[in-house]
Amino acid sequence: MSAARTGALLLLLLPAPCVAQIELSGCLQYEPAVVALHGTLVRKTFAGPPNYSEIRKGDQAETTWLLDLDSPICVTQDMSDPDLSPSQKNVRRIQLVLDQVAYERYKALLGKRVVATGSLFGAPTGHHHTPVLLTVSSLEQAHWK
Repeated sequence: MSAARTGALLLLLLPAPCVAQIELSGCLQYEPAVVALHGTLVRKTFAGPPNYSEIRKGDQAETTWLLDLDSPICVTQDMSDPDLSPSQKNVRRIQLVLDQVAYERYKALLGKRVVATGSLFGAPTGHHHTPVLLTVSSLEQAHWK
């Protein structure tokens, strides 16, 4: 029997729960797990309150930092709060949450490839502009191209 046919046969023989575990094994977890994400640090302005739709029509401007990920990620649903932290697939951009001191400390990294470490959480309010956010504990320039 050829290797391809053998592999296909093995996949058919795997019980369904095993297949689901294989799919989810590469996904990240929401807080309190700590993750390290690689990407480019960018700044973007979004429309904020009161309507979160258009700055030109009177909404407050909200400028935030984002991480444009080198590779898309997935995040496993938080079973303790599935409405706030649902599973996410193909996440390519993450909003970063930092305090004011950190914004000053890391502003020289804007536009550069970085490693952001911290904990993921789901977007609970209109001030959160990506489905998944990262509370940053450290941010450093990546040392590879």
